Amino acid sequence: MKLHEPPVLDTHWEGFELGADATHRYLWIWQGFNIRLIAVPYGEDGLGAYDHGWCYPRAPELVAEHVAAWDPDTQDEPDGWHKRATSPTRRAPRREEEPERNRPRCAHGCYIADGCRTVNCRDVLEHARSRGIDPS
Repeated sequence: MKLHEPPVLDTHWEGFELGADATHRYLWIWQGFNIRLIAVPYGEDGLGAYDHGWCYPRAPELVAEHVAAWDPDTQDEPDGWHKRATSPTRRAPRREEEPERNRPRCAHGCYIADGCRTVNCRDVLEHARSRGIDPS
């Protein structure tokens, strides 16, 4: 991914483009009490919709750090988000190169097998039940 330093203002989306790869531009926008990182496709499709979105705390520097550490070619999603705003989950084109970074995550961004910081996370409870563990 090519990162922009400093981020580039995008007047259409009213946010800042942090970087871009061969298929998407990655911007952060204010979204209520959060910042949303969005993956905007090139061309006309990117004028009215985005393919993937992740919500972060309102800390632009934090979002920029996570995007800078992310390789969208081998890693499905960046780290640090607390809500996946879109479905289906993004899949990196060469995800088999980093299987540890592409394990299933819950809706709150945690790897399901590691547990979740959110009490009674539906995805983690479902995972426990599927393994014959009573989560109560």
